[in-house]
Amino acid sequence: MTQMKLGVVAVLVLGAVGAATACSSTVRNNVFEDDAGTDGSAVDNNGEGGPVLIDPDSSTTGNCPEGSETRITGKVYDPAGKNPLYNIQVFVPSGDLPEIKTGLPAPKPDGFCAGQTCDSQVLNPLAAALTNTKGEFVLKGPRLFPGKDVPLVMQIGKWRRKIVIPEVKGCQENKLDAKDTRLPKNGREGDMPHIALTTGCDALECLLYGIGIDPTEFEAGNSNTGKHVHMFYGSGGSTPKTVNGSNLPPAQDLWDNVARMSAFDVTMLACECDEYAPGGTGTPNKPVGLPTMRNYANSGGKVFGTHYHYSWMKYNTAWSSGILDFGGSGTSASTLPINTSFPKGQALADWLVEVGASSVPGQLTLDTGLTRESHRGAVPGSPAQEWIGKGTTARYVSFNTPVGLPVADQCGRFVFSDIHSTSTAATNFPSSCSALNKAQLPLEFMFFDLNSCVQDETKPPEPPK
Repeated sequence: MTQMKLGVVAVLVLGAVGAATACSSTVRNNVFEDDAGTDGSAVDNNGEGGPVLIDPDSSTTGNCPEGSETRITGKVYDPAGKNPLYNIQVFVPSGDLPEIKTGLPAPKPDGFCAGQTCDSQVLNPLAAALTNTKGEFVLKGPRLFPGKDVPLVMQIGKWRRKIVIPEVKGCQENKLDAKDTRLPKNGREGDMPHIALTTGCDALECLLYGIGIDPTEFEAGNSNTGKHVHMFYGSGGSTPKTVNGSNLPPAQDLWDNVARMSAFDVTMLACECDEYAPGGTGTPNKPVGLPTMRNYANSGGKVFGTHYHYSWMKYNTAWSSGILDFGGSGTSASTLPINTSFPKGQALADWLVEVGASSVPGQLTLDTGLTRESHRGAVPGSPAQEWIGKGTTARYVSFNTPVGLPVADQCGRFVFSDIHSTSTAATNFPSSCSALNKAQLPLEFMFFDLNSCVQDETKPPEPPK
């Protein structure tokens, strides 16, 4: 079956192979789950036998009365299906989806980005939208027409799930069930980034478990590229030393080798209860890794560190003086202001109210046993963006990399949380983990935002075009 070129406005209708499933009322994962037709074969709308594209001027499209346009609506959730997600790209693709490659692209000769601000591009969608702070989306527009077996994609960075809507009816709202509109929890349901995670005194692995990643996706080191969360043993704390029956390799195996780090899209660093850095206390374990971490971020790596992992900034000569003020300790505070002066900051404030983490818009109250005072806020004129807290009370800070380049030339990000996600380490994984707590909910927002396109934070995100 030959598909028409997408130079004209098109409508997706059911192809011959998929005809037997058109009456189904359940959205399905057409790529990742077998959904047999009448002959028992799997229906795959990415290739031959999928939906054909026809001229929208045909009689199948019709014209809608004013105010009754064809719409697809829904609400996107995290992999656990519990918390709605902000800034998720939702779209009807105009053709086959591009492959999502693992790891970072090769950097330019200067060691910087290869020119990508997004981990995966969305090209020429038939209809597209971004979710709001309630996770809601509305798809509509001149290229969205009624039809059967209509594919729909939910994506942020390398998180991507594709489903098939059995039928989109014209001139009305087509509301999707919440159970069908969550991000994938494993590789069978869709695409996921490859995440390196070092353990420590803070059970950061429980954050990933709490947002809904399947426990079978966790592995020790990087021996199995079919897994998506690769754990390494960090210093400090009574952290788990095994996962799924395998011993964790030391964290130095990760950050001492830039080629090894580049295999991961995201690196998460749980506080180790000490700096373990040159000039700090404890036995240094980071000196070789300092340039590695910087080069990783400059090449497009996304880094998420808590508490003592400020050492990557404090002792990195390229970052030590221009990001955060380490000239003294911050100020203790249990109630922290949300920085609503930029679009995503306002979105964070609204989202925290939506998920029940904040009862007062623009404020977050946390147990002081989880908060730390490692720095005195962003340096004046710094590229760092304060999210929660301000100045000496700043607790969540991010900056794009390479530092000093225009946003259009930046591709990496570093998110620093001066708040522990848990009061103790998880001695056994995943049995020691529980539902997300109030301190972990802002981290969930920041984690998914870390996966989004690198952009000028003074502007709101834009849907794909």
